[in-house]
Amino acid sequence: MKINGCKKIILCGLMILLFAGFAFATDEALGQIILDEYTAPEKLGQPFLTEIRPFTGTVQEEAVPEAVQNAVSNYRDLTIKAYNIDNIHICDLYKDDGKKKPLLIYLHGGGESRSAFFTNVAEDEKKNGGKPSFNEYAKAGIRVITVDAAGLGDSEAGPYVLMQCVAETVRYVDRIIEYYNTVEDADAAKFALRGCSMGADTTFSYVAHGSYKPVVIITDIGMTDFTRMPAGPLYDCFYNGTMGNPYIIQSLTKDQIKTFAQRYSPYQFPEKFKDVYILSGCGLDDTLHPAVTIKDFEKILKKLGYKNFKFVYEPNHGHWITNNTIQNSLSVLKKTLLK
Repeated sequence: MKINGCKKIILCGLMILLFAGFAFATDEALGQIILDEYTAPEKLGQPFLTEIRPFTGTVQEEAVPEAVQNAVSNYRDLTIKAYNIDNIHICDLYKDDGKKKPLLIYLHGGGESRSAFFTNVAEDEKKNGGKPSFNEYAKAGIRVITVDAAGLGDSEAGPYVLMQCVAETVRYVDRIIEYYNTVEDADAAKFALRGCSMGADTTFSYVAHGSYKPVVIITDIGMTDFTRMPAGPLYDCFYNGTMGNPYIIQSLTKDQIKTFAQRYSPYQFPEKFKDVYILSGCGLDDTLHPAVTIKDFEKILKKLGYKNFKFVYEPNHGHWITNNTIQNSLSVLKKTLLK
């Protein structure tokens, strides 16, 4: 049977539509698997564990990033190491005096890496009249650990959208705690988190969804309601150490990303913050992470009768580290983590 040209065009069009529909359905199905992996009810807001799970992974020492080595070399009596823990890349700074030390885990912002706390953040602290936190913390007896977020730095994970990066990095923190529970001069049961921008989002998310309870968290310019984040950052992709790629995640539709953001938002799990001290700085002119989301979260905590927090909203301040954390973080750590 012959098919004329017009019928051929119609038939080809129908086949294209059928294939596109099948591909879309397949993508939606893959996206649902990812949603279930990170945001199924049993994965969200679970009570903190009372014991640290055994560490069953592998650890390899690796070269310290050159920028970190150069920054730390200016300070005496500090030891800097770098490790690959189950493909999680960290730096580990401490005073090698044999004493058991609590941990501070620093979570960097989007587009940065584990080096940021020793370089960019330290430079900002010095410009604003402070001293580099990494040195002050280590001298005070804290073990400082910085982490490459999933898909950034030397991480081979991804490609991920922002919510996957945050959620997977939350899992990284669990594994770091479990590893350091095997380290003789580390007190992994006593730890703090500090994060800036995306790292602050991850810090809040860890309290909501992580396995272990931090003593204190310190955040700069973070969010607790990810549905109120501008669309651009929400669809950013993280892969091979870069951020801001076009939307390339074919396994998650944009509607599924919005669902992910809604389900994972820490403000919905305020009970997890009951006994965790919070020091948080926000910029009132921040358009990337609007301070209103933190103000609303503070109201929720107050309604629950919680008092273990200090939120500071700095006028004429945008999306960068706040004077609040520069001036107050060490004193807060001494009253909480080192108590």
